[in-house]
Amino acid sequence: EDISLAGEIFRKLTHLGAVSIPLGYQFFDRTILLLLYFGLAFALIVELTRFFGGEKINALITRYLGVMIRPHEKKNLTGATYILTSSILTILLFDKPIAIAAISYIVLGDTAGAIIGRLWGRVKFRQKSLEGSIGFFFASSIVAVIVPGISLWVKIAGALTATVVEALTLYVDDNLTVPILSGALMQLIVNYDVMMGHFS
Repeated sequence: EDISLAGEIFRKLTHLGAVSIPLGYQFFDRTILLLLYFGLAFALIVELTRFFGGEKINALITRYLGVMIRPHEKKNLTGATYILTSSILTILLFDKPIAIAAISYIVLGDTAGAIIGRLWGRVKFRQKSLEGSIGFFFASSIVAVIVPGISLWVKIAGALTATVVEALTLYVDDNLTVPILSGALMQLIVNYDVMMGHFS
């Protein structure tokens, strides 16, 4: 059984706070990495405390975070830790506009997809819904229009990849897979275009 609708909405509103990562990268460049490193270190401390801190500490953490923790996360890392990890890797691996788009896909696309899927999802597959995936792609497409620096069709290809990866990911947290795989595709396309332009 998944978390309640109220828990899902609260979780996604908190998730939206991660939009500060691509925005921070846009305006402060790689200085944002320092904050992400500290954030990841803090998240890992909380995770380890949750796993090994004993019943009283675990109960205290669960009291404040329990409404947002999915059943499978009770004995595993939470989505927040994965998104901090993937954001760091995405910024380190890809060109700046690609990293900004890829991180924004998981922040905004996943928020829209999850809420739309819970409220209006009727066509189910695996643990997802078609309506949720459409919501994910729509939100990611808006991101593609807004983020500067790369061709729109490349960003739309990235948005579509992010949507498919989010829909198909089961055994690895999609907060990790979506930005890295969508970013990798966009980077491959951009690198190919640059290479072809060099040799033409």
